[in-house]
Amino acid sequence: MIGKSKKSNELTKVKVGFADILIERVAPSFKKNNTDYFGQYLSRESKIEIQKEISGIDYSNTLLHEIIHAVIYLSSLNSDGGALKDDDAEEQVANTLTNWLMGVFRDNPAILDILKETIHDMDK
Repeated sequence: MIGKSKKSNELTKVKVGFADILIERVAPSFKKNNTDYFGQYLSRESKIEIQKEISGIDYSNTLLHEIIHAVIYLSSLNSDGGALKDDDAEEQVANTLTNWLMGVFRDNPAILDILKETIHDMDK
């Protein structure tokens, strides 16, 4: 289940597998060590942080990127023996999948409509 902010079209939480993950907009901070990237997935807090000034396609790309990190973590792909145990490998996979999927969705907007229309067909 997803939660939407009353003020905008932004999400406040997203369900990934069994986890309900909060989505919070934050200011860049050297203390939090989040100045070199737009967002981060904090597995122990079950939270995605996205910098406040990010908007438009950068917001969408960052949101999807951090959701992919959550999928990787929750599927144990980055655990000992997992295919993405190395942090660099995880980041490369998350970044590559995000950028290509965003391109597919942007260039073929009907795909998102089809997914929304048919995602629950198995439930019937």
